[in-house]
Amino acid sequence: MVLPNKRVTVRFAPVIQDEVYQLLELPPDIFKAVEGGQTASLTIKGRPSDDAVLCTSDKTYALRGVSISNSLLVLRPPPSSTGELLIRDIRHEVLECVPAAGRTERLYTLLRDSAWRGVGHPPWPERVGDKRKRMKRYTRAQLSSVVQASEAELERALRDANIVEVQGYMLLLRPPELSSLLSLLLALLTVHSTEAEGDTPTAPAEAIMAALAGDHDVQSDLSRSVMDLFGSLVGDEWTADVSAVVRELGRGLLAAQGTVPQPLNVLLSQWTSAAGAFEAHVALDLLAGSYLLRDPPPAASVREQLVEYFPVHTLSANVPTRFADLFLTRARWRPDDMIPFLRGLYPEGDSKARDKLVAKHIRVVKEREGAWWYPRRTG
Repeated sequence: MVLPNKRVTVRFAPVIQDEVYQLLELPPDIFKAVEGGQTASLTIKGRPSDDAVLCTSDKTYALRGVSISNSLLVLRPPPSSTGELLIRDIRHEVLECVPAAGRTERLYTLLRDSAWRGVGHPPWPERVGDKRKRMKRYTRAQLSSVVQASEAELERALRDANIVEVQGYMLLLRPPELSSLLSLLLALLTVHSTEAEGDTPTAPAEAIMAALAGDHDVQSDLSRSVMDLFGSLVGDEWTADVSAVVRELGRGLLAAQGTVPQPLNVLLSQWTSAAGAFEAHVALDLLAGSYLLRDPPPAASVREQLVEYFPVHTLSANVPTRFADLFLTRARWRPDDMIPFLRGLYPEGDSKARDKLVAKHIRVVKEREGAWWYPRRTG
């Protein structure tokens, strides 16, 4: 629309329409892409009860209202050649985009009830308790519409949570049940592998899927999805990511013990046994963000560290609540111990955003044995 050079007449429309507009201030990188004619995928996501977010293909932004002193007029083009502009709305606020982590914690809530029940069971249960009913299932597109995260962040979250697509729907594989299947996969990999050495041994996929289906009643489409999750499938060749498989075996053992701590050497012994020929890959660092180490009770006869299942995905996505919960668990933390439990509070890989959070909520105290993190006092 071309405005007159000298004077513009602005009027309210004779008929007031019930319309409200929001003005969005785009981040510089998105604005440059749009201005340069590039195709930019911009989606505002959120249920009515959510705080809306703006998602690009690989980033998520929280939307924050910022009040402004001036009045911004939303104007309708003139209906005739009179040159008059009609006021559609008056705004005293713009929405500012603040980089944020994708809010993927909803995945567990949505898929928990329909999770896979383990080896010997079909992917989709037909009943819940005593009630016969079809489980609520979600496609990949449906999850994308209700999970407040970019497509790249959602894809990472699906892999991290061991969620695979089976028969067109997304299936959650919980650690204990998945661990049983992975133990079988490792055993079959040892038997069929054409190159058993190294971190990425290969084996014929069809032979492994046939053995799982015939001997353990695991459907081939589920086996294929799991093999693709823990390696790569090219034709009939599966190249396994052994470190990832061994890591999930450890998580499964941790999850199976529940909230009761057990001696660390017991876990390591069970884990090494489950890894079989690939026991060299067992390392406690693989389980970062899934466990806590505790000292034994003073009255314990054996002074050995205990390990407790403590997965980061069960912690609150609210920043103050997350820090409060962590300091209820421990009065002080080593920095390297706490950092894995801050995942999901800042954009993945953004160390500056992480350090900003830490500076706001953490008080660093240097003691004789090194630096410790304490809660920052507020008020």
